[in-house]
This record gives sequence, C-alpha cells and structure tokens, in this order.
Amino acid sequence: MLRSDHRLAGVAALCAVAVLAAGLLWGARTVEGTPTTADIDLATLDFGDLRGESLTEPGNDNDRYGRIIESARMAEAVVDPRDIDADLYPYQPSLLPKPKDTIGFLADVARPILVEHGMLAGYTVMGRPDCQGEHCRDASRSVRVTVLRMPDESAARAAATAIEAADFAVNPENTAVTLPEYPAAQGHWRPTVPTLGIVVPHASFLVALFVTHPTPDLAALTGLATATLKAELPVLDRFQPTPAAALSDLALDTDGMLRRMVPTEPGEWPYPYTTRMHGDREAGAGAYRESSGVVYAGTGANHWMSVDPRTYGVQRTEIESLAVVDRRWLIRFRDAAAARRAAARESEPSARQTPMAPPRIPDTACLRAEGIVPTYYCVVRDGRYLAMVRAMDEKSVHQMAAAQYALLVRNR
Repeated sequence: MLRSDHRLAGVAALCAVAVLAAGLLWGARTVEGTPTTADIDLATLDFGDLRGESLTEPGNDNDRYGRIIESARMAEAVVDPRDIDADLYPYQPSLLPKPKDTIGFLADVARPILVEHGMLAGYTVMGRPDCQGEHCRDASRSVRVTVLRMPDESAARAAATAIEAADFAVNPENTAVTLPEYPAAQGHWRPTVPTLGIVVPHASFLVALFVTHPTPDLAALTGLATATLKAELPVLDRFQPTPAAALSDLALDTDGMLRRMVPTEPGEWPYPYTTRMHGDREAGAGAYRESSGVVYAGTGANHWMSVDPRTYGVQRTEIESLAVVDRRWLIRFRDAAAARRAAARESEPSARQTPMAPPRIPDTACLRAEGIVPTYYCVVRDGRYLAMVRAMDEKSVHQMAAAQYALLVRNR
C-alpha cells in the first residue's frame, strides 16, 4: 500500500517499508465463484530457524514502552492532511515519545521547555503535494502537524507561551502572527522567509504547525494554518488519552497484530522502540524517526500511505490497522475483499524489482529489489491481512514468508 517511491525519497530507512510500491507480481488466481485461499500443510513448509508460532504477549510494566505506544495511539489524534486539503498527502509520520525526539520537528529551544513542563507523548506528520523530486517540499505548499501531550491544560498553555518566547529570543527578526479564528494561537513569520510557525494549546495538548508556501505570502500561510486547525482540533477532541499513571499498563500488542508477525529474533518479543534516522535540525524541515514494535489504527495506517487508497481499489475506511516490526509490516483491512483488491492492484511489475520464482506458499509473491546490495521481499496475504517480509537472500526470505503465512493461518 506504499506504492509511491518518492514519498520516501531521502529516507533510505523506509525503502523496505515501501516494498508494496514495487508493483509486486501477485500469485493469486482469478476464478469464478467465491474467492478462497488454498491452504497447505504447514508442517511441509521450510521455516529455517523461525518457528511459525505466535509468541505469548508479555506484560508491560515499562513507562518507556508506554510512551511509545501512547505516541502511536496519538496518530488517531492527528488529522490526515488530505482532510485539510485534497492535494496534501501524508509524509514522514513519526512518533515523539520524549522531548528530545522533537528535534527537527520543533525548534531546538522547545526541548528544555517540554522537559520542564512534563511532555508525555507526541506524534507528527507532514502534509505535502504528491510530487516528484527530493526538493519538492521547498517549492510547494506543505504543513507539518505536531501534537504533543502535556500533563494538563496549564502545562500546555505554559509550554506554548514559553516556546514562542524562546523562539523570538533567538530570532529577533520574527514578526508576531495571530489567527483571528483561534485567539489562543501564537505564531511567528519573517517577511523574507516563506514559512510560518504556530503553537496552540488545546486542552492538555500542544498543537504545533509548521507551514510552508512557495513565497512568503502571509495571507496564504495563515490561511493554510487556519484550515489545518479547523480540521485538526475536532479530531483531537475525539481522542481519548490514556491516564498518565496507566501508560506503563498499555498492552504491547493492540488487536493481536504483533503476534501475527515474524519477530526479528526467533522467540523474542518485538518490544517497541523509535530512533532518529535522518533530518534537518531546522524546525519542521523534514526529520524522520523510525519506529518498530508498534501498531497504528486507521488514521495512523493511512498516514503511511502516499496516495489515495482508492488507487489500490480500497477506501481509506477499509484500512483498519498497520503494525511495523523492523521495516516489515502487516496491514489489516476491513474484509478479505479489500485485501484482495489491494493485492491485485500490485500485480504490475516495476523496473527496479525482478520477480522471483513463486514460493510454495499460498497467496505469496516474492521479488528481488535491485541495488548495490540486492534485497529480497515477499508479500503474503491471508484473509484480510497483508504482510511484507524481507531478507538479504532468496532462501531466507522464503523461510520468513513461510513463517509469516503460518502465523496468519494459526491466528485466524
């Protein structure tokens, strides 16, 4: 479901996540009547050192894990950019469980302020045109929406005021900007720079916007900021945050997604983590944090899409969940028909991927991605689940695909 390669331009760490962008040769058959999956005896599959058995979900008594899981939950508190403007597509969604993780998304001066006021979790996504070229962002409209959770309303208000004051202290050429429809919003702009920064405390949350435009047109910048808040704040109001004292009690495996995935190390649970992969230190300029061992609900899953899912024969509402483990993913659709349609749309080959001989696994397609170091991918479908696994050689990826198929079948 991540067809567009340019969505991940400059994000080498995500190239594997984008393997559905390859245009896979799907091994399904089209027949008359009701579609079914032809099962095989799982005992005949070659798992290698993998087990093909679900791990028992461990308990979570770790606040660090809880903050990451809550940050993933907060994807549901952040608007899909396409609901702001149909021309803005999600780009570089990232989890922000700690104040230091906001570097590259907010100005550096924000970090000590967020520490002081007790930031608990956060999430960010950029909306930009679906266009080609690594510097597309620099020549077009975009908006990055960052939502940070604070302990309470007073902390959110104090943090917003302090962050804006600190930004003015280090950038005296800033000009104050307000949004008439949102009196609580505080912003800054420079007459020669085509960007606008806005912070808005909202309940116990801090909403930060970084808006760009081809020219320093203040009316255009504030117009997009206002449209963003009109779309974002109702979404934020519907989100139910986890009580701070219960963060360490959050389940590691939302809806049983992770137990359906092949762990990186056989027999070891894929605990959540997030790490900075790349990015400018300039606020909002395109940082990216990679996460693993996390599950996203519908909005977060759609943030990972680069184009309208209807391109793949499905609606956004048909994508229920997405889980990621070390650049491998699993998508759950609303029903098997949606998963089948999405897979069918991936049947066209790509110039940069070479199809491999189909493995002896139902509804599985594999290919070799050409590069300095070739990478091997398989996509596995069972019912309403669609998974991607990857390895550095053909035998290993076939074994991983076999284990992935077994996990999906055993968790029906």
